Amino acid sequence: MLPAAWPPWAICHLPADSAAIPVEVRAWLPLSERELAVELARRTSHRSHDLIARGLPAHQVVRSVCSPLVLELATPPDAATFNPAFQAGAGNTGGTGLLAARHTLTQAQLEVLVDEYYHPHQAWLATRVALKVAAHGRCLVVNALSFPGTDDHFDVDEELSPLPEIRLGAHPMHTPRRLLDTFEAAFLGHAWRVQVAPGHPAAMVPRLQEGQDRRVQCLSIEVNRHLYWDEAAGRPGDRYEAFRDRLAAALGAAFSRLG
Repeated sequence: MLPAAWPPWAICHLPADSAAIPVEVRAWLPLSERELAVELARRTSHRSHDLIARGLPAHQVVRSVCSPLVLELATPPDAATFNPAFQAGAGNTGGTGLLAARHTLTQAQLEVLVDEYYHPHQAWLATRVALKVAAHGRCLVVNALSFPGTDDHFDVDEELSPLPEIRLGAHPMHTPRRLLDTFEAAFLGHAWRVQVAPGHPAAMVPRLQEGQDRRVQCLSIEVNRHLYWDEAAGRPGDRYEAFRDRLAAALGAAFSRLG
């Protein structure tokens, strides 16, 4: 199946599809190689570009250059509403050593992380969004992530059984009800098991536009990794292409209804 046709005023934001750890950052992490491998496997939204942004031109895609683990460490404490490493796409935040890692970083190291990774990512996304608003009078930011397919790594307070296949996250100011309802109806219409999460931090817009520009809209689409990824082997599952096609059909239906 061909990729879903995205409208020209939409951007796919991929904050967690990289597993790259810069050399200097690796030296600051008090994690063994095994612990780091576990964290990367859990926090990386594996193949999210191919699943959701396949075929999109570069001007409609914003990707992080490093692992969400790095962005999580780099996110300033007052920027919790925009955390590109938000645990929804990466499993629980209580992973091995991460809290300790942040506490052991010096102020100078934290400032390097913020200046080298957090602010540039913010600026790049904000610039892309501003260009879309200028050209089309609006911009939709679709934050594409995945979450581990096991209950113990699913970041919700209540127990969900079975886990959803798709979780749609909404921003309290930048996700209109019609937008959320349109995507929910499209996924339900293609027989997905959907959970809607209002006020979900994975539904992000750049901080410069957050609460300032109603022409900027967003939502997050998180897919259950268990459905397409062999988490034990670290590779796509047998039904990966069928999963990707089914996802493209639902996305195409949602975009066609938005007009």
